[in-house]
Amino acid sequence: MQPIYPSQSSHSPQLSSQHIDSFGGYGNCGKRHAVGIHGRVQNLQYHESSTEFGEFPWQVAILKRLGPADSLYVCGGALISPNFIATAAHCLKKYGPQDLKVRLGEWDVHREDEFYPYVEKFVDDIIIHPDFFAGSLLNDIALIRLDSAVDLRNSPHIAPICLPEPHEHIAGRCFVSGWGKNAFGHQGEFQSVLTKVDLPVLNPGECEHALKRTRLGYNYQLHPSMICAGGEPGKDACDGDGGSGLVCDMRGVWKVVGLVSWGIGCGQPGIPGVYTNMAYLRPWIDSHVLRFGAGFGQQFNSFEPEFG
Repeated sequence: MQPIYPSQSSHSPQLSSQHIDSFGGYGNCGKRHAVGIHGRVQNLQYHESSTEFGEFPWQVAILKRLGPADSLYVCGGALISPNFIATAAHCLKKYGPQDLKVRLGEWDVHREDEFYPYVEKFVDDIIIHPDFFAGSLLNDIALIRLDSAVDLRNSPHIAPICLPEPHEHIAGRCFVSGWGKNAFGHQGEFQSVLTKVDLPVLNPGECEHALKRTRLGYNYQLHPSMICAGGEPGKDACDGDGGSGLVCDMRGVWKVVGLVSWGIGCGQPGIPGVYTNMAYLRPWIDSHVLRFGAGFGQQFNSFEPEFG
């Protein structure tokens, strides 16, 4: 994915209030549009794993700025408040705020006739977890603070995802979305339409046991900042999906329980992918997001990873 569309920017509204809703998010969050916004878009090129327009309204594309109009795809991420994006720290370790911009509401990167246009924001700050360790990808999380709040009222295809509570039990099947490759290595191709895959979440013991049987060896121990999902043949996040959210329907509310972090290949039987554990890191997230009023104020007062 190499988008080259013009940028859009706006001035930052004044922030003056704080709000965490009962679902563990910053405001009105966690609503997935399974049949899309305004119904389905018909196109013979789309396939079973393609999402509908607006189905995952929290999905963002993090882009490297190449010039006034050109940009290059870097990573995925998840909108968690009108002002903040959560993504993987390993994606951003070599960039400063001036190097990046964030695209929200994107779907098919080759179309400009979608129901609503994408929105682009510049980056005010990048906050990498102080205990992130690039060698083993412990605490693989970063927050992007946007230069201005996203206008959610006038962008029905853009909405934040809720967060799990600390120590909340995660189980069942969940989704991960992104524009990453459909296979590992040179055989894989980046996707022009946002795709999705459903995966089972593993408990820590199952995950650690599965990873011990890989080249990591029997001494490998899963860190609590990591959770696992997948292990089914041909179903996985892959190159280019790094930072995108693993999201689960939890009693009717969608929550981002993980961020694509690392894996051994893509979609190999019995080998799950590893994700940043958002429940474990929730206190750290809150400590930064709430400092800026969760993005609410004026607008609402009325080892190197193998996929990146």
